[in-house]
Amino acid sequence: MMQKFLVFSSILLTPLAVVPALNAQETVSRAHFSQPLLIAQDAVKADPFFLTRAKNLARQAAERENGGLSQYRAEASMYGPAIDSPHVENDDGSVTFSFKGGAPGFVTPTLETVATVSPAGIVTLGYNGPIRPAAAQPPEPEPEPATAPDPIPQVPSQIIDQIQDLVE
Repeated sequence: MMQKFLVFSSILLTPLAVVPALNAQETVSRAHFSQPLLIAQDAVKADPFFLTRAKNLARQAAERENGGLSQYRAEASMYGPAIDSPHVENDDGSVTFSFKGGAPGFVTPTLETVATVSPAGIVTLGYNGPIRPAAAQPPEPEPEPATAPDPIPQVPSQIIDQIQDLVE
């Protein structure tokens, strides 16, 4: 009787002992294959959180450089959704932010910051100082002029004559 119980128990418990071992082997075998490295150009598109992280890093670098939050605040767009922040995605996967700021509660900004954040999270301040004249700022792309719709095609007079004859 005991022998039947042991055989029966081993049959029932064998799958429970084998499944964790198989899962462990799968985990180990998967660990040998790493995910392909992202090329820098795909970094922003591959990581949907990169733009938000980059915006925060750029703003925080400006805050540190300008004396902390007790002395400096960036414009509101640098606190809102990252997609609304003034940024340009560069070919190398980095993101450049160009924003203004000033003393806490400012109405008119007094400082301008241009910060580039690499995919690795390294911030480089390209400019941090008084607001430059518009000529010194990177040019904004001009909207394409609206094209006029195609004029109504001119119908030859003989076709008009034929239509008039049909109507009469």
